[in-house]
Amino acid sequence: MPANAQHLQSAPADPEELPVRARMSRILDGSDFPALSKQIIETISALDDDASSLQRLANVVLREYSLTLSVVRTANSAHYRRSGRSIQSATHAMMMLGAKTVRQLASSLLLFENFHRRSPALKELMLQSLLTANHAREVAKSLGMQEPEEAHLCGMFRNLGEVLIACHFGEDYARIQTMMHDEGKSETGATKVVLGFGYADLGAEVSRHWGMPETVVQGMRARASTSVSLSAAVTAFSHDLTVALYSQDHAPEGVGMALEAVIEQHRAKIKLSRELLREVIASALNETRELFSSLHIPSDRQRFKQLSESARSAIGVAAFETGEWMAVTPELSEDTAVQLRDRLRQELESAADAQSGTALGEVLLLALEGALRGGPFDRVIVCILDTDRGRLVARSGLGEGIDALLPHFDFPMNIRGGPVVTATQQRAPIYLPNDRAMNATEARWAGTLRVAQFGVFPIVVAGKIVGCLYVDRAMDGAMAAISPDRATLRYVKLLSDIVVTAIAARRRLSAVNAVAAPARDTPAGSVCAAAVSAPVAETAARSGADRVALVLQLLQGTSSEQVSQESGVPVAQLETWRAEVLAAAAARLQ
Repeated sequence: MPANAQHLQSAPADPEELPVRARMSRILDGSDFPALSKQIIETISALDDDASSLQRLANVVLREYSLTLSVVRTANSAHYRRSGRSIQSATHAMMMLGAKTVRQLASSLLLFENFHRRSPALKELMLQSLLTANHAREVAKSLGMQEPEEAHLCGMFRNLGEVLIACHFGEDYARIQTMMHDEGKSETGATKVVLGFGYADLGAEVSRHWGMPETVVQGMRARASTSVSLSAAVTAFSHDLTVALYSQDHAPEGVGMALEAVIEQHRAKIKLSRELLREVIASALNETRELFSSLHIPSDRQRFKQLSESARSAIGVAAFETGEWMAVTPELSEDTAVQLRDRLRQELESAADAQSGTALGEVLLLALEGALRGGPFDRVIVCILDTDRGRLVARSGLGEGIDALLPHFDFPMNIRGGPVVTATQQRAPIYLPNDRAMNATEARWAGTLRVAQFGVFPIVVAGKIVGCLYVDRAMDGAMAAISPDRATLRYVKLLSDIVVTAIAARRRLSAVNAVAAPARDTPAGSVCAAAVSAPVAETAARSGADRVALVLQLLQGTSSEQVSQESGVPVAQLETWRAEVLAAAAARLQ
């Protein structure tokens, strides 16, 4: 029995809570629910906006196409977009949105992904959940609330208890529905008879088990007359709005009356003009349809036509065109794959610029996502030499099963280091078995880690090895037998080159700042030698002959950036020396 279930059984509980705990224990004992719980807990536990949290979130988001799409689309929405450029990278989107917003959005979509394909009854419940979530987000925006994605999260989890009963206790759920439809019992009355508790009681228990915010639990229990906060009021209103507009129990002519009743019940706390309400309904329905389209669910065309007609009859305008359903497939065509790579590369190049303010850890995450999605590959890892340059250690990674793989990437930088170290020390990119067949050592190492093929792209800055970018395709992955073409490998090499540029640019900026700091902080002409970093001191100590030799490289056509990388001298200093040498030469000729 799982530890969580044991804890639930042993924990003291009020007698009225025992039926809830018993049902939850049975759910946790199921074969598939623990996997969802693990993903939800991973997502909620990523509390900060640091690189570690972003990496954990990226691993959750990039596993599912719909999550990647939703995070990118949210970052490009008018509410969040901060520049005129569109975003293609989910990692970039997460940096813009922040970990809190992303974990709220990801948690909502994980719940939807897990349940919507199970059965017709669950598909309808998840459709209602998504409509409620999108209503809540749009209402929150209209009311000027600061965190619309928190409202979306609360809306998505509003009927979690009902979803869990329908999924895991189908016969009981059918009895509840029969009592409501045939005997006229209320939902509260029917659930008390069959379960001994209400849907919200189970939903609240599971939400707390996952570590969801208390606002989610408040939203589950909120009603028009008992909302404890504006957030809870928005959740209750959004749920009632969904039921009024789209319940299959309502006759078409009764939708308008049901909507008016909801408006009247919530008038005290939800103050929306009729025009804003129309925009909320239309936007939420369009957003819901787009997500279903991205998930390639063409069989729901008739249901969406019904939803559109219901919304039109209630608000007097078409929510969206109800013509032929056009499903969007997640698979990328060759042309869009090329476009995706180009956009991911451009975003990485922008972040690589030291003046962008992007931390190096975030640059590395962008490069990893670029390889994972643009390759595509199953796992990608960036390894960096430790401070003693004695070990090559994984810094971060993305992909399926990456948490189990990362601990194996800690290699001594010597003959016992294995294939990744050997490839890195050769300073040239290699992909096996494309470039050649694996030797016995490489095949044994790959077999141990269940790797079908792998590539190593060394990161060399100013002539010194800094680390490597590793990519692979797993033996049990969908691409195990498909070798990447030359264009794909050139693309990954380009990503590793951009990482080199990013590291070199930050070193130069650090050196320039170290030189400038004494001038800002001390009286003119007084420079404290102890404040000058080692690289800067080394630059200042260069002999005249060394300086002339570097200037000659510039005059012979070598770029300032390349000379700077190879010599460790900042570009600004090289330009100063060139000007001095040219001035001296001109004076000599005169």
